[in-house]
Amino acid sequence: MATKFNRRDFAKKTLATAGAAAVGFYVPSMLKAAAKDEWADLTGRFVVEGEPPRPDKLKVDKDVDCCGKFDIRDESLIVGKDGSLGNVYVYLRTKTREKVKICPQLAENTPKQVVLDNRDCIFISHCMSIWTDKQELSIINSDPVAQNVAFSPLGGKPANIVLPASPDKASKATWTFKKKQRLPVTIACNYHPWEIAYILPLDHPYCAISKADGTFCIPKLPVGKNLEFQVWQERIGYLGTDEWKRGRIKIKIKPGINDLGTVKLPLDKFPKR
Repeated sequence: MATKFNRRDFAKKTLATAGAAAVGFYVPSMLKAAAKDEWADLTGRFVVEGEPPRPDKLKVDKDVDCCGKFDIRDESLIVGKDGSLGNVYVYLRTKTREKVKICPQLAENTPKQVVLDNRDCIFISHCMSIWTDKQELSIINSDPVAQNVAFSPLGGKPANIVLPASPDKASKATWTFKKKQRLPVTIACNYHPWEIAYILPLDHPYCAISKADGTFCIPKLPVGKNLEFQVWQERIGYLGTDEWKRGRIKIKIKPGINDLGTVKLPLDKFPKR
């Protein structure tokens, strides 16, 4: 399941929570309760302590007639007025031989495509994830200038896709990731070096990216399992605390909501750019 967030669109599409009522047959209440208790959510919120500077305005020196009219700023640290920290990845870590049970409703409701749009001379969304078994990457150039999309997954096939200016038919392309990744993959535009985005290919849907208010939710995790999650942010990499070494969280999933609470991070933890 793809999750995504960017500074120009704080509205995040969320997976419709399961639960369309069954029609045409009777399900005993005991079985309904058992099914409900089989899956649980992991939630939390990231907050930065300290007064962050306004994101730097980036140097725009290519296709200036088009790109120069936009206020393009550094997206590597997105902090709200209340300290809320967006664009933090939280995702399930799995080893090669491990198979984590996946809620069928996630598989049923996951959209086929994750969209990466070249719009206003930036990538939208800035941070994404993709379920390699179920989804493909849809790449769109919505700008009136040519764009390039390049990335090199570790151990996977690299991409170097040229998209002519919209509305050329070739201004759209698709890409399928064949290999899961341990860390988000950097997406670059060689024509416009200020354009950067990230995508995390996984072989499961259990990933969230914190929203503008710093909150995140990974839904429908299997109850009763001891699971390990990775926390990652582009400016620092592994986002650790005193309890989370190398940004890794181990937790036994209990029924209902497993809330990590508000995770407070000092501003000086994030290196300057």
